[in-house]
Amino acid sequence: MSGWHFRLRQAPALRVDLRGVTPAALAELSAAQVGQLPVGHGNAMLALAELFDVASGKEEGTLRFEGDLGRFDRIGWQMDGGRIRVEGDAGHYAGGCMRGGELYIEGRAGLLAACEMAGGFIDVKGDVGDFAASTLPGSMDGMRGGTFVVRGHAGERFGDRMRRGSALVHGDAGAFLGSRMVAGTIAVGGKVGAHAGYGMRRGSIVFAGPDAALPAGIEAALTFVPNRTATPVFWALLSRDLARHGGPFATLPARRIERHLGDLSAEGKGELIVCS
Repeated sequence: MSGWHFRLRQAPALRVDLRGVTPAALAELSAAQVGQLPVGHGNAMLALAELFDVASGKEEGTLRFEGDLGRFDRIGWQMDGGRIRVEGDAGHYAGGCMRGGELYIEGRAGLLAACEMAGGFIDVKGDVGDFAASTLPGSMDGMRGGTFVVRGHAGERFGDRMRRGSALVHGDAGAFLGSRMVAGTIAVGGKVGAHAGYGMRRGSIVFAGPDAALPAGIEAALTFVPNRTATPVFWALLSRDLARHGGPFATLPARRIERHLGDLSAEGKGELIVCS
């Protein structure tokens, strides 16, 4: 599997759909064939070479994109192996429906990053927009596996309908964090907006900030109740797994926790874990 380096020539006039541009799809192609791959540009199709200078890459099995790709959507869409590096921002649906491989974004990502992700690893150094790690419009299941790390802040509805996997936000997260969550783990190192865990049925949301506390309104709503049952083995395993991502999660194994169970309004058995 060969690697490729794509250098953006100039920002496109319209949004570009990069679905199908994955390491596996390009593995057996020549430089000329890669340059002629059609990608959506608004309602028309353009050859990849009209947008990028295409050259052989130094890393085997890696696609390297250089430039501001804020108008390029579906980077890594349904990717199932290899590695993609974006040296700049990425558009909407980055890593959507990803099944394997690695996606690294040096800047920020748009809406619906890692939506319905089923496997692999995604690392975003900047912020992500609303509905990251969640579900596509009209679908019932959000993120279904893999690991998603956001080193900046996250928008609203992060992890909506999440079913499996781990999603970590080093910064702040917006309202309705983990809403309608079915299973999996979400951890946040900063502040969290209102209605965290709204309608969640199972899963864990970890508040790992230095001044971690339940978001305002949860205790008053009585849809989450304190639980005093000791869970040393569970917390030892979970905290150790989260700690390897560093930042605000590095000290979790040494911290005490308070657990709140719910959302009782949805007959849920999820938990909000506050670290002290």
